Amino acid sequence: MNRYRTPRLLLVGLAALIVEMTAGDAFSWGGARPELVMLAALYAALFARDPGQGMVACWSLGLLKDLGSAGPPGWHALLFLLAAAFVTRIRLLVYRDHVATQLVCGAAGAALLALATALCVSITAGSIPAGVWAGRTLASAVLTGLAAPLVVTALAEAKFLGR
Repeated sequence: MNRYRTPRLLLVGLAALIVEMTAGDAFSWGGARPELVMLAALYAALFARDPGQGMVACWSLGLLKDLGSAGPPGWHALLFLLAAAFVTRIRLLVYRDHVATQLVCGAAGAALLALATALCVSITAGSIPAGVWAGRTLASAVLTGLAAPLVVTALAEAKFLGR
């Protein structure tokens, strides 16, 4: 079974945030990018030794994501915490190591994150045209879903995360 140490996973999350903020344009499609920090949170929730570890890791990764976003402070932390609550509940019912599970969880997480963020921006800064948020939500879900098995496998194979 995959195990990780939360402080080391947070370093991975910081590296993912740096990649998102710097090289993210190279991987963008239709203005959307793969949500790498969210994928680290997905890994944290799927492979936590107990639900508490998954919740703390996801909340902390959300706080990291908030450092690199222009949204309200704590927004991603709240969304990642809610996602962790859901994933830690279903992780015993699904085959966590299967590519399809990781793809679906990654795509669904990115879609929900994009929709929630679009809703928040619409409420606080004015409405966003439906074509813009729908297109970016779809593109983000596809990119993140396709990246999910690669990222989860890389994290599962990483020796420095600890067992």
